[in-house]
Amino acid sequence: MQFRLEKRAEPSRFMLYATPVGAVILTMIVGAIIFSLIGYDGIGAVREVFLTPLTNAYKWQDLGIKAAPLIIIGTGLSIAYRANVWNIGAEGQYVVGALAGTWVALATYTMSGPWILPLMILAGVVGGALYAAIPALLKTRLNVNEILTSLMLTYASIQLIYYLIRAQWKDPMGIGFPQTRRFAESAQLPTVIPHTIVHLGVPIAIVVALVAWFIMSRSVFGYRMRVVGAAPHAARYGGFSENKTIWLAMLVSGGLAGLAGVLEVAGPFQRMVPGFATGYGFTAIIVAFLGRLNPLGVIFAGIVLAITFVGGEVAQTTIKLPDAATGIFQAMVLFFLLAGDLLVRYRIRRVVTTPAGAA
Repeated sequence: MQFRLEKRAEPSRFMLYATPVGAVILTMIVGAIIFSLIGYDGIGAVREVFLTPLTNAYKWQDLGIKAAPLIIIGTGLSIAYRANVWNIGAEGQYVVGALAGTWVALATYTMSGPWILPLMILAGVVGGALYAAIPALLKTRLNVNEILTSLMLTYASIQLIYYLIRAQWKDPMGIGFPQTRRFAESAQLPTVIPHTIVHLGVPIAIVVALVAWFIMSRSVFGYRMRVVGAAPHAARYGGFSENKTIWLAMLVSGGLAGLAGVLEVAGPFQRMVPGFATGYGFTAIIVAFLGRLNPLGVIFAGIVLAITFVGGEVAQTTIKLPDAATGIFQAMVLFFLLAGDLLVRYRIRRVVTTPAGAA
């Protein structure tokens, strides 16, 4: 007896949107079991990771700070993935965008004015887009897989951080620490809620997602992305260039990753440090899929993954959960989401085979 996957004629629309919720619930259940088996308070781990950030009002501002870059990067990736362009290197584009913004902040350190921050943001967007242009060029000219090139460029960007903060950008007053000097006030993101750490990047993230949703659902650009991703042959027949779509998808996703990077370095960090690459670019891949490649869904998915970041930090101090626990929970969310998607689109059929030689 064998089993095979059989494609469903029409996947359930309800299940397509229920699967992300089910993935989170299964993650909580399985996570509690796993951490209990290895000697931790499994139920406490789930409580601290998933519930404390929501029930503790002091943690809400942390959720906004963590969710903002995830929403911005996830929005860009959702656009690229809808076009079937697999940009896996958003983390590198996030880093390069931050480096471009840092360069502007350091170059204008002795200056002041409201023009500095917009210039930093512009530099970040351009930097992220240009870094994404490298795999786009290799894909369209040499047919090199964009998954590999965008991913490998991520590690090059991290080495670039180490080089710059130990050489040209090293803070002369940093007592030997590898970091840049603290940005001038004109190069720092202002807070939008008094007496909190909620900076301007949080509402910017929401606006980016809403604008992206409108463009994807109401414009020719969005129609192009959807058609090329869903039916490439029909797209070519309709006059949509596949190469042009690859360029657009990579530049948009890279530019938004760069925007997230410059907002992060000008907001919470306010200087470039070795630990700037926090993995937001990789986590945003989960955000994009959990949000069903829809910018509106990305907002809620970004908040869910931000909860795991904040809750993971809480669990480290309250029940001594290891730092890797956050990554484990996030990986389980992605695993259950993909497994659920498979079952939504395919059914498992039992195939009865007749032994050779049987009558």
